[in-house]
Amino acid sequence: MRYGIEQYDQHGLLKTPVLLWVGWAFLIRAWVVFVVAGASRQEGSTILQYVYPNHTMLYLGLAMGLPIVVGMWLVGLRKSDSTKTNFIVSQLKPVTLLIVILQLAHTVYLVDLQHWQFTWTNAVTLVSLIWFAIYLLNSRRVADSLALPAKIT
Repeated sequence: MRYGIEQYDQHGLLKTPVLLWVGWAFLIRAWVVFVVAGASRQEGSTILQYVYPNHTMLYLGLAMGLPIVVGMWLVGLRKSDSTKTNFIVSQLKPVTLLIVILQLAHTVYLVDLQHWQFTWTNAVTLVSLIWFAIYLLNSRRVADSLALPAKIT
């Protein structure tokens, strides 16, 4: 047994690592801003205008984060006998890598629009995305937690 018994959930599936959840939360930051703006009623449009002055960037962030939001929801619905859900969850690692690459390209595009001037937000975003991509590629725990469960016959 590679992992301790406490690292499995009640259905016998390996729990997803906390760092993976943190990385997913970073990838869906446009959704977080959108929900916070919607929950704050009168100040919602001010929040959106401050964080996303260009509404196209908000829509692009929402579109890129949608597969991750759906994947996070399905990870919570996993059971050992739900084959469709488990198959979709097993595809989350390549989908997450694709979203990371798209957000990296988007951030580099934004840096290019600013004529390569240094800003802390762009620097932190680039470093975080690169770190998360390396973590996804090298973590055995991520691969094991998102893999299809073995069939017991």
